[in-house]
Amino acid sequence: MAKVDNIDLKIPNLGDAESTEIIEVNIQPGDTVNLNDPLIVLESEKAAMEIPSDFEGEISKVHVKAGDVAEEGMVFATIMSSKKTNQNTIKKNDSDSPAPNIASEVTDLNTKKEPVEINSLSINAGPAVRKYARELEINLDSIKGTGRDGRITKDDLKRYIHQGMSQKVEDNYPNLENLAKFGPYEIKSLSGIRKAGLKNLRNSWTTVPHVFHFEEINLSRVNSLRESLKCSPLPVIIKGIANTLKKHPLLNSSLLNDSEILLKDYINVGIAVNTENGLVVPVLKNPDKLDIEEINVSIKKLSEKARQKQLKKTDIEGASFTVSSLGKIGGHGFTPIINPPEVAIIGISNTRTNIRLDGKEIIEDMVLPISLSYDHRVINGVEAGEFMVDLKIELEEKVK
Repeated sequence: MAKVDNIDLKIPNLGDAESTEIIEVNIQPGDTVNLNDPLIVLESEKAAMEIPSDFEGEISKVHVKAGDVAEEGMVFATIMSSKKTNQNTIKKNDSDSPAPNIASEVTDLNTKKEPVEINSLSINAGPAVRKYARELEINLDSIKGTGRDGRITKDDLKRYIHQGMSQKVEDNYPNLENLAKFGPYEIKSLSGIRKAGLKNLRNSWTTVPHVFHFEEINLSRVNSLRESLKCSPLPVIIKGIANTLKKHPLLNSSLLNDSEILLKDYINVGIAVNTENGLVVPVLKNPDKLDIEEINVSIKKLSEKARQKQLKKTDIEGASFTVSSLGKIGGHGFTPIINPPEVAIIGISNTRTNIRLDGKEIIEDMVLPISLSYDHRVINGVEAGEFMVDLKIELEEKVK
């Protein structure tokens, strides 16, 4: 008879995610689960993601509930199982044993090693804090942690920064009492994705010098292709953008510091998708190597996973350029905010009919307004203009 073990199921490595919350618990004691069954759903500042089971068996205990904060290595359930995956054996009730990885669809995150900071090898700080400190060139040895066991938290880092500032910029939030006196009201908490978006957009807007460039694309060729392929204009446009980025690598780069930029040999396009919890940006990998039909299928899959809260970490990382589309929502144009470490983003607005006179003949053209937001520290006006001219030519004459 096979031996049945009580195995603790743990939250895996969350990478750079912060303020990760458990938003759904899909199991209860007595439930029988199979390999890769979704057990809980986490929501980080970037996306919602499922944690699948690495074992087959019966759930004996559930240790968490919706609304709990998730931390790496935290036990969220216990399963009675006689079948093990190809991972190392996990000892029962051993708090020092490694958390199981998300085996089915997520890369083994625990194999990633943090870059070593000078004089920081023994510092108790998470990867997100270390990354933030590196970007701001702050020596963590100078900061006293207030977290558990002296762990340096993001708030500790912020306090350290603010202490060295002669002026502090405050958020211009309204006073609740001033608003409440005018009538009934309701206070609703923002989702984790919306809260993260608030922070990221504010940081981008206040630290990146944005410049905007506008253009109109004649959609005759795009419409011809989409009708023959039975897809929306977006896959055709993304293919054109990917082809154009190959000619203009500066728009596919990242600014490392005041004297260096990183030019990427890969093209990964983030696609902004609206969900009930807020805007998420799944990443389409290597569209320059795909045809339009393959791009169309990939976009549909990513969009559906986003709306069903099934995006994995690998689905939302690695973007080198982003496209934000209002589609049929309306509007003549808009200027999206750059998503660092990217240096540019394109906004696609609603199409409209343009009337022009060709000799004595009146011509109706379907045109697409697009806007390019770019980081002026990296890209100047001429480079942005040349990119948009080539993109216009690509979409109007070449893309296929």
